Amino acid sequence: MDLKYLMSGIGVVIDDKIENTAIDEDDKNGNADPIIQIVKRIEQEWNLPFYKMDGMPQEEVWSNLLQTASFIILDWKLWPNGASHLKKMGIAKNIRFLKQARDYFVPVFIFTNENRVDVESELPEDVYQEDSPEKNFVFIQEKTRLLSDDSLDLSVIEEWIKQNASVYVLKTWEQAFYTAKRNLFSTMYTRSPDWPRVFWESYIQDNIDPSSSLTHLINDNLRGRMRTNAFEADILATPHAEVATQDLRSLIGETSFCSNETLPEDEIRCGDLFKLPKQKFLLNIRPDCDCIPRKGKADELELYCIEGKRIRDTEVSNKFSNGHFLEHVWENIIFSVLDGKSVRFDFRKLRVEKYAEIKDQRIGRLLHPYVTRIQQRYALYLQRQGLPRIPEAAVQ
Repeated sequence: MDLKYLMSGIGVVIDDKIENTAIDEDDKNGNADPIIQIVKRIEQEWNLPFYKMDGMPQEEVWSNLLQTASFIILDWKLWPNGASHLKKMGIAKNIRFLKQARDYFVPVFIFTNENRVDVESELPEDVYQEDSPEKNFVFIQEKTRLLSDDSLDLSVIEEWIKQNASVYVLKTWEQAFYTAKRNLFSTMYTRSPDWPRVFWESYIQDNIDPSSSLTHLINDNLRGRMRTNAFEADILATPHAEVATQDLRSLIGETSFCSNETLPEDEIRCGDLFKLPKQKFLLNIRPDCDCIPRKGKADELELYCIEGKRIRDTEVSNKFSNGHFLEHVWENIIFSVLDGKSVRFDFRKLRVEKYAEIKDQRIGRLLHPYVTRIQQRYALYLQRQGLPRIPEAAVQ
């Protein structure tokens, strides 16, 4: 694993000693805070620029800061010595910052002159779990432990990233994504700086939604250009703690379904899921190209929906075999799609619904490849050809 490659980008350091005007003089006298050497050596060894602040920035800029930062170096004690009345406010502000960094999932390295145990004790469990430090997005270390004989030792960070699968996958994926993004936009720009307008015009001529179509064009091209062998097996193929059944089901649900809160309100697509009374559901399987409102009349659009119903865990277990479900030709089971519960969709129950009549009941969207498989199986169901029954005596 190349730590320098994973952390490439722009670093952010927040430390009240970083902008000391007497740095050079303090350096000569050996009085400079260790953060000076830590940042200087990272800049030199990684060729990485830092955005430096000598105090916690205003909360209004946190969002922009966290969107662009590759990682954060944070000093824990940003208040003066003996300022007990400021300590409580400082800790609270640090925690709010860490919670927002968690939402953006930006790795935060707390390099401090304080005792590491004291810092850990001041962090709430929803920010930092002391019993599983390798599973946190926050890494805590005393500054002096990172410097040895004027050399910078970041091996503890490298080891932490190797143990923290979420941080490792995030940073590795980011680098693969940025490479693909540069490749895509550079190539398209070379062909024509007006390439977005070229495709936009063609979508208008096809009478389809140009914004949605351009988004799909970019996403599909990025997916095709991204490396698929970026992750290292010796880091991810290692033992891990058992995941509780309910948590495992929730993980599977996150890969197959996105909730309504994340979807554009005016976008209708194949896979849109609607909840009806009595634990019944409707799934739109009409192709995306037919779900684009013509002349802006979305409410008049007709959706082709198949009915679904939650099924008991016992029935799920009975149909489960070798990692898959044994399904009739007329059904499709989506495992753990909603709050850990599975839903069976019945191809025999097709309904045509006006979007205006069910739009308020949409709860989310089934994602690829799950919705694609349903489309394929439904097409097979419509075109199926029955075969003569085989006599039981012939297979005894």
